[in-house]
Amino acid sequence: MANEIHADSFEFQRQMGSLMSEALKTPDGMRALAAAIAPPIEQTIKQKEITSLLLTQGKLPVGESAKYQKKPKVRVYWISPNGNVAESELDEEEIEFPIRRIAGNPMIDVSVLQNGNVGRLNDMQVATGNEIRKKIDGKTVTLISGAVPESNTITLAGGKLTAAGMDQAMTVLEDMEMSTKYILMRGKHISELRQDADLDPVTARELNQKGIFNRYNGAEIINSASVPQGTVLLLPDEEIGKFPIRKPIAAEPTNEPKRFKAGWVVWMEAAQCITRPDLLTKISIT
Repeated sequence: MANEIHADSFEFQRQMGSLMSEALKTPDGMRALAAAIAPPIEQTIKQKEITSLLLTQGKLPVGESAKYQKKPKVRVYWISPNGNVAESELDEEEIEFPIRRIAGNPMIDVSVLQNGNVGRLNDMQVATGNEIRKKIDGKTVTLISGAVPESNTITLAGGKLTAAGMDQAMTVLEDMEMSTKYILMRGKHISELRQDADLDPVTARELNQKGIFNRYNGAEIINSASVPQGTVLLLPDEEIGKFPIRKPIAAEPTNEPKRFKAGWVVWMEAAQCITRPDLLTKISIT
């Protein structure tokens, strides 16, 4: 239903209200509601997530593992099942990356379902989507940052990002005959770069007034709270890693509704891996 009818439409609201009133009556009703809430949660994730921009996303065929070739004499990195960054040995030729489950456990008052309060259910879906999105993007950024070779790391003293430092980092990629496609950093460092960049007075005044700074020397700037303060990550216009998905977003009721609360497990299964860390650059600001 949620795939066919727009979530803002009257028909969607009517059908969701009907599902909510039936959900508490039988286990099948809760499962039907779980199936209906999953697509809007997935859509919320897709609206703001950055992982699919940074890693090559693909759906794994049934029964296929996340196995990829590795460049000789280059380590590859991935997020392990316990959420930590793991790395390969140099002499391995092919790596099978572990699939991990990324999940949320939203709860809602039973009264919301009893009263068919679609607005409250929508709020829960958005909050759950944002929770899962932050988990995915946070691990992706951690993985990318941990995979950058020391030789590709530029250290800047002085506590702030400068245009000269950014140009030095971009030169690392240019020396490999590549250009910078994405620059990831926090809003604080975007402001520092905007103030330090050699812009004409009209452009500088407009950017300062609007707080906008979307590109730098042809690269797209991504403002992400997942990036630690003091870190700027530069990605090339080449593939640097994979985001294979074995199971897209799904939802299922956790148990029979209790007296005051009903809940679901919302989850997906995917791997996150860096296959070309040698193409990454990082600025470390001290």
